[in-house]
Parts: sequence; structure tokens; C-alpha cells
Amino acid sequence: MNWIERMNLVMDYVELHLCNEISESEIAKIAACTYSLFSSTFSQITGVSFSEYVRRRKLTCAAYDLQNTNEKIIDIALKYGYQSADSFRVAFKNLHHVSPAVVRKNNVRLTFYCRLYFEVKMKGVERMEYIIAEKDAFKVLGIRKITPYGGGTWAIVKSDGSNDRIKKISGQFFDLGLCFGFGEDGSDDYMCAVEWTGDEVEGFETFMYPPAIWLIFEAKGKISDNILGNMWNRINNEFLPNSSYRKCMATIEKYKNWNEAEDYCHVEIWIPVERK
Repeated sequence: MNWIERMNLVMDYVELHLCNEISESEIAKIAACTYSLFSSTFSQITGVSFSEYVRRRKLTCAAYDLQNTNEKIIDIALKYGYQSADSFRVAFKNLHHVSPAVVRKNNVRLTFYCRLYFEVKMKGVERMEYIIAEKDAFKVLGIRKITPYGGGTWAIVKSDGSNDRIKKISGQFFDLGLCFGFGEDGSDDYMCAVEWTGDEVEGFETFMYPPAIWLIFEAKGKISDNILGNMWNRINNEFLPNSSYRKCMATIEKYKNWNEAEDYCHVEIWIPVERK
């Protein structure tokens, strides 16, 4: 069974359990990888966290139930995992921009999120170039944060003086972005770092990568064309499902050039892998 088939089986599982507990261990079993790896890959492919996708599906179905059944609002809230009418009302209004109480009236505009299906679309004229490299163990030094959204750590280090401090310590600004994965709430565990061979430094964290095989891709072009995001999509949708590799640790984005004024970037994507 290939990776795309497994992703669709996870989506099947979600649909069958929208009114029940969704088990991380069961998802890991279906996806044949750790839950954190599945969640991280899902977010990179879809642009939304897995927990947010589940929330949207639950509230989409809740809106349908409100329109097409006579169930009480509190019963629908409990059905989709909300412990009170108030928490359900807040979540429902954030998604649909109306409260559950008015859904049964005429001419109410609602939001619909459909069930996701995954497929691979290969475009033979669009080649992908990559390097396979065996790297010895190496250490990085930097700032690791959990933020509510992807890339939030960069905003922190650029505003609190950390970027200038690391330049004084190491001789360069942060140029590595380590993605450790996404939380259930969509938060991003991320580290801005530089390669480092020295001792511990107060105010910074270190992370050690063991010897590993790495796939290295390159994203080079206009930032406004979403060149980096598009490369990640191709890696996750085209390359990895059809290769003999799977991600096994935190991935790295190496920022060789990121110039928003000139709308240009040059980023290497380093993916530690193991054979399937």
C-alpha cells in the first residue's frame, strides 16, 4: 500500500469518527508512521493543521445537522465533542460567522469544508532535482519556540535581538529553520539556528543531529510565487510518495538568500530520511 492510499484511509477514518474520539495511535497505525510525522506532513501538504481540518469537518457536519434535523443545539454540540453550548457557539461562529441559533432560519450563509482526497499528479515536464548526501553528526545552536503559526519563531528572533546576538557569537545570522512538527492546536515547534561546534551558550539551545542520509532540494525564485511552499508540496505529493524514502527527523530549511525587497529567495530544503 502506498503513501497516498494510506492518507486517504486516514481521511476515511476521520469521517467515521467525527462523532467519536479520533485516536492518534490509530492514525499512526493507518499512516504507518509516527503521529507527529503524519501531522507535520499533512500540514505541509494542505497548508492547514490536521486538528484544524478535523475541526472544520466537525463544524461543517454540525451545520448540516442544524439545518436538516430537529436535534437540540446542545445535543449537536455534545455529538461533535463540545462540552458546552457556549464553547460550541464560539467555535461555530468563528467558522460560519453566525451563531448556531440562527442556522434554522432562511437565507443563512454558511461555510462548507469537504472531505479531503489525496492523489498524485505528475507533470513530466517539471523535473525535480535533488541530492542524496550522507552527513556526519552535527550540532546546531539557536532559539526554539512553539508558536501559533508556521514561521512565528523568525518574527521573534528578528524582533528581540536574538539574531544580532547570534551574529556576535557565531559570525553569522540565523540561516537554518528546523521544523519539529505541529501540535494538535496547529502550533509550530520550530527552531532558528546556525551550525555550531562550540560549547553551550546561555540564552540559546542546542540540538544534535545523528549521522543520517539527507535529501537536499533547492527552491530558488520569486517569494511572491510561493516558490518555497510549492517545492514542499511537490516533495510531499510527488517525490516522497513515489520514492523509497521517508522523513525520520526534523527537517531543515537553509536560507541562503531571502530578500523580500527584491522578491527573491534561495532556500535549500534538507530532509533526513530512512528507507521505507
